[in-house]
Amino acid sequence: MRPWWVVIPVRSGTGAKTRLSTLPAPARAAIALAFARDTLDAALACSEVAGVIVVADPAAHDALEGSAFVRADDPGSGLNGALLAGAAVVPPGCGVVALMSDLPALTPEELAQALRLARQHARSFVCDSDGIGTTMLASIESAQLDPHFGERSRAAHAASGAVEIDDPALVRLHRDVDSEVALWDARRLGVGPATAAALS
Repeated sequence: MRPWWVVIPVRSGTGAKTRLSTLPAPARAAIALAFARDTLDAALACSEVAGVIVVADPAAHDALEGSAFVRADDPGSGLNGALLAGAAVVPPGCGVVALMSDLPALTPEELAQALRLARQHARSFVCDSDGIGTTMLASIESAQLDPHFGERSRAAHAASGAVEIDDPALVRLHRDVDSEVALWDARRLGVGPATAAALS
């Protein structure tokens, strides 16, 4: 079986998570990096993952220092460009997984379940809790990732030929955090230690 490499794009700074509007910009920036830390740690601990690539600006790289992951600079061409830059670093013969960085409730076990299901398809994806966006996109061939993240990415990925992984057990992988309600729900599920510390 081809090993999976995970690509995580991270946005840092005061422009992160603007929909958490009750929080001041510095707090939003810290919480966004905490989300990324917990998402990264879940990927690193996942039994199905051979390696992780973080695509980010230097500030986010510095904040996430101390983990065994490969770095790729943010090319400044948007989310899909960042994911393609990360996929280009994946070793030959490996599959690639684009994983959003705002999944603070994700566990290694749930990610492993999703990746085992992803092996059944050339390209596959998991939608978000709202049923509109995408939290994970996987491709057996790294050169064929073909990301379409952005507005209504669930429909865009389906239209591109990717198969939706519809497993009701993947509640934490569905639960990205873009709003106050989503943050409440993630805390209900149980967030990782970095997010818990940032929120406290």
